[in-house]
Amino acid sequence: MKIELYIDGEKKLFTTPLVPMLAKRKYLEIESESEEKAKENKGYVPSPQEQLDEEDEMVGILANIVFNGQFTVDQVYNGASDEYVYSKLREAVFGKPKQEENNGEEGNEQGK
Repeated sequence: MKIELYIDGEKKLFTTPLVPMLAKRKYLEIESESEEKAKENKGYVPSPQEQLDEEDEMVGILANIVFNGQFTVDQVYNGASDEYVYSKLREAVFGKPKQEENNGEEGNEQGK
């Protein structure tokens, strides 16, 4: 897996040969905690601080688990867009969609 971040004004590429299963497990733990709070209180709305803490944990999956500390959570926040970070988180947790795995290089049935 790869991720590109702007750090100190320079675009830097980080790679990891393996996305540990722990990334998906941690993601599901975070989601489970939110779900439990919502079950306990039907009108539950997370506070802004709770939202910030949850986002830090999610971004921490990339920084600390997937890329094993090659960059910090703050460097992710400062070096990439929200959309890009969450697409990379989805990739880490759920894998790439089948259409992206082969990048269209195989072609259609006729082009294989």
